[in-house]
Amino acid sequence: MEYYTLSRYAYWKYYILILYYRLAEYPPVVRAWFVFGAICLLLLVLIVLGNAFRSLSHYRFDRMARHNSRRYWERMREIVLSERTLELAEVSSILELPKNYKMKERNCRSFIPVLLKLKQTLGDRISRPNWLRLLQVLKMPAYFEDQILSRSTRKRVQGFKDVADLDGNLKEAVASRYLYTKDRKLQMHARLHAARFGTSYPFKVLEEDPNLMFTQEMVVKYHNVLVYRSENGLAMPNFIRWCNRVPLNEELRIFAVNEIRLFKRKEDCAELLSMLQASRDEDFSCALIRALGELKYVPAEKEFCRRYLSASFTERQVLAEAMGTIGSGNPEILKFLSDDFLQTTDYVTRMILLRVIYNYGASGRKVFNELKDETTGEYQPYFSHIECDLIDSSRYA
Repeated sequence: MEYYTLSRYAYWKYYILILYYRLAEYPPVVRAWFVFGAICLLLLVLIVLGNAFRSLSHYRFDRMARHNSRRYWERMREIVLSERTLELAEVSSILELPKNYKMKERNCRSFIPVLLKLKQTLGDRISRPNWLRLLQVLKMPAYFEDQILSRSTRKRVQGFKDVADLDGNLKEAVASRYLYTKDRKLQMHARLHAARFGTSYPFKVLEEDPNLMFTQEMVVKYHNVLVYRSENGLAMPNFIRWCNRVPLNEELRIFAVNEIRLFKRKEDCAELLSMLQASRDEDFSCALIRALGELKYVPAEKEFCRRYLSASFTERQVLAEAMGTIGSGNPEILKFLSDDFLQTTDYVTRMILLRVIYNYGASGRKVFNELKDETTGEYQPYFSHIECDLIDSSRYA
């Protein structure tokens, strides 16, 4: 008697043929609906299984992160708060990592929530040398590098975010390869990393990229980068060079002027004043005026008065506020402001002028009272508005 060995696909083929011939007996509409229902059922099963696997993966990750927090929190705290710079061997002995600890993605990723919480909790009390040694013992630099060099764009972007959040270190060659990539999100994070940690000229891309689009989001992010560099004693860029550049996006020049104002760089005031004298763009001029006003550059008052009469209402409002911020006590400035208060036809400008006069010290309060006595009832609501704290919303702006 002869025996035949069936292949492993024979059983599947057998049942599929039975199903096929059974369906062949039904009308085409029924067969089409059966196929459609089978496909939907298969997709439903795949979705349920995918969600189940993802939930299981998240549960295992959360459990590992909680375990690391319970076990290593106090040890990490001891390391980063140490007044003495520890060696790598000392950090490793304090942590007491498992002997089989390796640089795997899930191992390093499970330490990130603990490290973020540690950094947010302790803040400036952390010793940076010990912090970098802690990251090195946990093999985080190698993990960051693997993430950024991976094929997944999502992992690359997340890697740059983790480096910035954890104040880690990364080789400049790793980040520089993405400075001109076509992916805008990845490009922005790579440039922010280069600007934050770069030791050579880190802002070279901002000056040389002809297609630069300096958006409001980039304004906030680059300001935070500059604050970080200033607090850590890193080299700051030459903002005047940015101001003199004429990019496709004027926001870069305005950003540079605002940074001069925020970092109180009074040595640049003379350059800003010469730029204001040659400026014809309203937004850039307003940024220059605000900067000169907040830096209390008294020589700029003469240019403010000259520019005031030919300026738009928006620029006039900025000029008036800048004169009030300088507060040099010059009686000619007070007379100039009070005269325009009586002549202007714009209600907002009139209110700003009166508020500037009111806050211009004792001499300004005297002129304010004189104007109140001399003007007619038409102007009295302005004075009441300025004098009453409850209705003067500009005090809380």
